[in-house]
Amino acid sequence: MARFPTDAKRSITVKVPLARTYKFFWDVPGHAKLIPGLDSCKRVGPDIYRFVYEPRSTGPVTITAQYTARYKGNGKDEIKYEGMANNGDNTDIAGVIRLDEAGDKGTKVTIQQTIAPDTPVPKLVQGLVRSFVEREASNALKEFLENIKKELQGKDQR
Repeated sequence: MARFPTDAKRSITVKVPLARTYKFFWDVPGHAKLIPGLDSCKRVGPDIYRFVYEPRSTGPVTITAQYTARYKGNGKDEIKYEGMANNGDNTDIAGVIRLDEAGDKGTKVTIQQTIAPDTPVPKLVQGLVRSFVEREASNALKEFLENIKKELQGKDQR
């Protein structure tokens, strides 16, 4: 199996105070429901979560990403997560959620991550699959941040 480490970084600004935004992200199953294509996120230990995605396909290749990640937060403006390679996992993950004050009661949210799913492909088509993985990672992160903004600002305006 081939793994294609793919880096993605995106930012968005929400009109929600930093402390409230941090609390939202620290609730991993709560915010994980906004991740595009996620089938489930379950707590499996203290600050450890198992993620299983819906199958994604390009041509004859189907990938169902699964990973277990440990979350570590500083209680203020940064949450890091890293894969733990548990039984059944087929994807490496590492990332950081960084929060910075932005204007009047706003927060800039920046997510930077590296994801590397196992891809069951022969060497001949690895280039095609690599571009698919890169595109999927970037688009998913963009959509996730848009979902976060809608969720946070919708709750803030109630």
